[in-house]
Amino acid sequence: MSSNCLICGQSATTKLFDKGGRDFIRCSGCGLIRVDPMPTPDENQHYYDETYREWYSTFHKATDIRRLIAEHRMDEVESFARPGHWLDVGCAAGQFVALARERGIEAEGIDIAPAAIEQAQAQGIPAHLGSVEGFTPPRSYDTITAFDVLEHTIQPADFLDRVREWLVDDGTLALTLPDVSSVYPQWIMGKHWFYYLPNDHLHYFDPSTVSALLEQRGFRVEKVSKAYKLLTGNYIVDQLNIFNPWLGRIATALATVIPAASLAKPRLYFIGEMMVHARRK
Repeated sequence: MSSNCLICGQSATTKLFDKGGRDFIRCSGCGLIRVDPMPTPDENQHYYDETYREWYSTFHKATDIRRLIAEHRMDEVESFARPGHWLDVGCAAGQFVALARERGIEAEGIDIAPAAIEQAQAQGIPAHLGSVEGFTPPRSYDTITAFDVLEHTIQPADFLDRVREWLVDDGTLALTLPDVSSVYPQWIMGKHWFYYLPNDHLHYFDPSTVSALLEQRGFRVEKVSKAYKLLTGNYIVDQLNIFNPWLGRIATALATVIPAASLAKPRLYFIGEMMVHARRK
C-alpha cells in the first residue's frame, strides 16, 4: 500500500507500470515517481549484500573507467564546491576521494560495501564502512558529494536531513542521480529504461522534484544540469548484463559488429542523469 508523497504529502497516485514485482507510481500532486511497495530496511540491505558481490566484481576491474568518471566529476564540481574538508558519500573504492586529495583537498569517503572500503583503505584512502544513518562524522564538512546515491534511499528526506547536519553553514552539496524526465524513459525506452530498477532505485526524480525536496530540507539549489560519464562500450555492455539482462542481450549482440578499438575507447555519454549543485541555507 502506498504512503503519502515525501515532497507534497498527497496520497493520490497513478500507476505507470509494474516491473520486478513492484508497481511504479507517480504522485498526482508533484510528479515524483517511486516504487510500491517500498522495501523494508532489512530487505534493502539483503539485496545489496547479495547483488553487490556480482556487481562489484565487474566494477572492481574497471579501474581506468572509475578514474575517468572521477576526473570528469571533479571538473564539474570543483569550481562550485566550497574548499576545505570534503566527504564523498557512496565513495565505492575511493577513486573520487583519492583524486580530491591529489588536488590538495582534505577528503574522505563512506560506503556500505565492505569490499569497496577494504580496497580503498588498502590504498591508504581514508574511507569509512557504514551507512549515513549510523555514521558519526569526525568533523563538519565544507562540501559533501553523493554520486548516484539519493535514488537508492528508502527515505531521501532523512538522508538529506542527515548530510545537512554535517555541513557547515553555506556548505555545498553535489548530487548526481537519474533524471526521469530525460529522453530515454520519456521517448525511447519507457519501462525498459536501464535505470528503472525496482530493487535498486526506489525514487525517480526530475529537476523540479529534486529541487523541491532539497529546498524543503534546508538547501538552496543553484544549478541542475545534465550529467555525463566517461565510459567505454565494453563497460556499458557489462553493466547492462548485470542490471538489465534484457538490454544486456541486445547490447552484447550489437557489440559483436562494432570494432574492438571503438568499444574500448572512452567517450562522454549522456545516459539520462542530472547533476545538482546546492548549498546549505
